[in-house]
Amino acid sequence: MAEGSINTETLIGLLRLMGHDIRAPLGSLISTNDMLIAGTYDPLTDKQMHAAQRMKRNSRRALAIIDDFITYVKAEAADLIPYSQPFDPRAELETCVHQVKPSAEEKGLLCDLLITDSVPQQLVGDAALIRQVVTALLWNGVAFTASGSLRVESDWSVASGWSMRFRDTGSGISSEDAPHIFEPFFRGQERPQVPTAGAGLGLALSAALVKLMRGQLTLESTGAAGSTFCLNLPIPCA
Repeated sequence: MAEGSINTETLIGLLRLMGHDIRAPLGSLISTNDMLIAGTYDPLTDKQMHAAQRMKRNSRRALAIIDDFITYVKAEAADLIPYSQPFDPRAELETCVHQVKPSAEEKGLLCDLLITDSVPQQLVGDAALIRQVVTALLWNGVAFTASGSLRVESDWSVASGWSMRFRDTGSGISSEDAPHIFEPFFRGQERPQVPTAGAGLGLALSAALVKLMRGQLTLESTGAAGSTFCLNLPIPCA
């Protein structure tokens, strides 16, 4: 090892400490700001409320970036161990779509979910990690689709496991950006605002988590008519 370099185990340990030491003061700032908004320290003027709401958004964004980055590093280092428990795939997908639907509808986007009869009532895997990946892919679609629709198609087979396609009607990903979309902190030429961390970690973290679950996440197609991401997870039915 080169002098001054840090091995993976040490880096993860430092990130854990950093996460704790940064989360604690951020948590205090967030809770104090929430009390300000609630009027605990007397009612705020309109300008003060606007400033407090901006502080709330950005402090929560900073917290999300820290959490995403630590999770990404741990996933890349295989320091996370996916759970293997039965879960309802339909309920999980519906929960994810429900989470992004209000923001999609604000943009006039139709949010559609199609689950074929081949998908079992229960699958076995890490529902929390899968939910994190699915939600990130949906937010990506909301962010880069100005009009039209988002569509999630879900299928399952004994041979290939659980497959999902995320289709949007956005303007597509440029040939310059396409090779880099799964790189951490890459945000491309367009940087739309959505209620997420917005640090360019969504797709990179998703790819790392999918790899950890021995699955595949690919950009299947992109163009003027939209983009399609394909997620495949080799998980069995219960």
